[in-house]
Amino acid sequence: MAKFNNAIVFGIVLIFASAFAASDSGACEADVEECNPNYSSFLNHGGKTVENDLRKYTSQLVDKSYRFLVLSSVFNKYSLDRPGFEKLYRKFSDKAWADAIDLIKYQSRRGSFGYLVNPKSSEQVSNEQAKILSRPGNYSTVLDVNELSSLQFALEYEKALAQEAHAIHRKVSHAAHKAGGGDYYHYDPDAAHYLDENIIEYQSGTVRDLAGYIHNLKHFSRNSQGASDLGVHLFDEFLAKAE
Repeated sequence: MAKFNNAIVFGIVLIFASAFAASDSGACEADVEECNPNYSSFLNHGGKTVENDLRKYTSQLVDKSYRFLVLSSVFNKYSLDRPGFEKLYRKFSDKAWADAIDLIKYQSRRGSFGYLVNPKSSEQVSNEQAKILSRPGNYSTVLDVNELSSLQFALEYEKALAQEAHAIHRKVSHAAHKAGGGDYYHYDPDAAHYLDENIIEYQSGTVRDLAGYIHNLKHFSRNSQGASDLGVHLFDEFLAKAE
């Protein structure tokens, strides 16, 4: 009799357990087609996902890589031979290219597909920053530069991309949402951590270096033409060794 009672109790427990499991099962358990690595901000919420921002940022990095590759070639001509400047801008180009590849790999890891899109600026940055990232695709703006103006261009471009990265980071770092339904589904600590480690930390150092280079070169080249040419030459030698 005791065994029979125990069997009844055990059966009831199994029934409740199976019912609970069925009610608590996720989409993957219900449909194998739903088994994917998407979660948090990479889930589809009416097309509003952080993966769209990352695709755009990846495209902006590719665009930056080509612009600075062209800029580096400007200082590798027989008429303007500045190996230090050429090396600096080639390094920026290579870094942007490597970051774009890593960002595509990260999107793949999160279950997305990192294809390239129009690299126009987002609506979350200022108009001035947006103009910098929305220049004509023929890259003609980087051909008519000198040593000082090229550094000014590089600084503004780096700051514009930093603003873009901060705008994405702001979106994925806060779980707060508006009363009418908001951006709470964008909260994604993993994406925020990736941006911190791989993008934002590098950008702050680069912006600081470029600002310092501009002021140093300005002091080197503010005297007579002869002294200015010598100052630019010495600064170029400094860049060749420092970078």
